[in-house]
Amino acid sequence: ANVIATLAPEEWQPRWVAQIFQTSIRMQVLERVNAHLRGDLSTIGRRISHDLRTPLAAIYNACEAINEAKAEPTADVEMFTGSIATSTNELIQLIGRMSLILRASAEPAQPKLVSMDEIVFATLQRLEARILRQGATVTKPAVWPIVRGVESWLEAIWLNLLANALQHSGSAPQIELGWSEVPGHFRFWVSDRGSGVTQQKVAKLFYPFHILHRLNAPRGLGLSLVQRLVELQGGTCGYEPRVGGGARNRALVDGRRA
Repeated sequence: ANVIATLAPEEWQPRWVAQIFQTSIRMQVLERVNAHLRGDLSTIGRRISHDLRTPLAAIYNACEAINEAKAEPTADVEMFTGSIATSTNELIQLIGRMSLILRASAEPAQPKLVSMDEIVFATLQRLEARILRQGATVTKPAVWPIVRGVESWLEAIWLNLLANALQHSGSAPQIELGWSEVPGHFRFWVSDRGSGVTQQKVAKLFYPFHILHRLNAPRGLGLSLVQRLVELQGGTCGYEPRVGGGARNRALVDGRRA
């Protein structure tokens, strides 16, 4: 950090000069500590992603192999292996989210111009099997804007918002993706026709990531991850009831082109 101070000739006194130098030294120390902590967060994020996900993937594959090894697996075996596989998959997803948020916080990325059309397409491709399995209908605009943001973060935002809609909008869900332009920004949303959220729970939907240690914090990290990634790009996010029933989760993203 650069410390710039200007003193008038009559203020050029030893105590003021000393104070400036002391402030400069403290800021340099804080800068080094901050860099060290960022390095720790980045290392933890990468180690969590690799060192924990690898054995969990092996457990998941072992469950699949047990079922395939038996010509006619019993209902008990399928129940236990299915439970293990489901829990393992949830852990893998949770670890992925934790790793992403740690690395995003530790390694600030420079935003660039991104085609939201390509981001949404990539997200829908990743969720295609789940969308088909649930019999979901996803509608979206024919045209999307160009925004300024971090490509991988934007994809993670859409992925978690869509996954949340698929999870909470019942059978054969009908989901709508959309956007609108507001002064200086674009607003994007994912709407569903589920049961919605009670007013008492709205405040905890996008739970700030830095207070997830509280006992009453939600277990899932999807919407907290969304909030953090949106904030890191200078935007905001929130929830509003959908007209006719259901929910709309929205995110405000920088729309400046220069």
